[in-house]
Amino acid sequence: MSTLRDPQRRAELFLVACLLAVAFAARYAGRSETTRDMQIFFTWHDQLERAGGWRGLGEAIGNYNAPFMYLLWFASVLPVPLLIGIKLVHAVFDLLLAFFVFRLVEMRRGRRAGIAAALVVILLPTVVINASVWGQMDSIWASFAVGGVWMLARGRGWWGVALCTVSLAFKPHGIFIFALVALLVLAGRLRVRTLLAVPAVWLALSLPALLLGRSPGELFTIYSLDRQAGIIDELTTKAPTIFAFLEGTRRLDTARHLGYLLTAALVLGILLLVIARRARLDETRIVMLAALFAMLIPFGLPGMHERYFYLADVLTVVLVFHVPRLWLVPLLVQAASLGSYTYFLFGQTLEQLDLRVLAALMLVALIAVGHTLVRDVLGERASTPLPPKPVDNTMAE
Repeated sequence: MSTLRDPQRRAELFLVACLLAVAFAARYAGRSETTRDMQIFFTWHDQLERAGGWRGLGEAIGNYNAPFMYLLWFASVLPVPLLIGIKLVHAVFDLLLAFFVFRLVEMRRGRRAGIAAALVVILLPTVVINASVWGQMDSIWASFAVGGVWMLARGRGWWGVALCTVSLAFKPHGIFIFALVALLVLAGRLRVRTLLAVPAVWLALSLPALLLGRSPGELFTIYSLDRQAGIIDELTTKAPTIFAFLEGTRRLDTARHLGYLLTAALVLGILLLVIARRARLDETRIVMLAALFAMLIPFGLPGMHERYFYLADVLTVVLVFHVPRLWLVPLLVQAASLGSYTYFLFGQTLEQLDLRVLAALMLVALIAVGHTLVRDVLGERASTPLPPKPVDNTMAE
């Protein structure tokens, strides 16, 4: 019996089409919303225009890296108003994000589970709001990060590192996934030479701006602390992090430094645990580690915005398809992230929605994943020695 003659299969396809229509309608509903961040993008566009349009890509405009400025210029030449153009470009990356989610789940749970995961992600409230209402570009860097996890889980090292580098090139928050890259290198799952993809990809993405005259020194220091984190005075900018419990502290510098050190200690501790126990690093374990780092790093770092858990929103959905017993985790993460969005988008005050409650939800989700990882790793036999090199060429490439 062909697929189209099977009534149940036709019903499935119809419902998938309906869900896609809902996803499209949700994005269409936010098409005319303009936020403060969108106004900043408009200002950068005006500066590009005054500098000669595409020739302005060679100027130091804005505090986002060159690849985003390419997309901003591209959005401006589309035959639609700039507001719609920007949101259209970002919505395309919503689709790319859903595709990588599909592939990452399909490899373990099959095609239907992959489709289900992609539909869940493309309909997540924070994913819908981020691009189509807020006009933000988190789906861009997150889509490449998820694609990098997929390639790393498949053992395609060069492609995995390259996609992770594209993520980092679009936004410094792509560094969240490089903790996984470091672990795989230290564990012998990736050849050290695959890290050559980092400067190669970075240079390739920077080359158009450099050829148009942008200063290499200015461009390659775009992520320096004095140009990025240094402009954020608060310990948390309405993000559900550990610093939500420390609001009002007078020791800002001390708390900020302790946040960096504590986060580094926890990440290094996880790396040490996995390597010392010679833990299995299969697809599910790689997804779990990626989700854990996507929660842990922004939770412990100072100066985080509410949107910086975007990758955690997505990867915890992927995780639950790999480890169904963690079904509560993506619900907690989504509740914490969405709740924190309301401060900026809808004018909520702390009296209406306590940020400490949202941070507690994120902490519970973080503890659940961390506990599961530690228990599973400690429960494995550690008698098999780590191979001195990747198992085969496929794993290394």
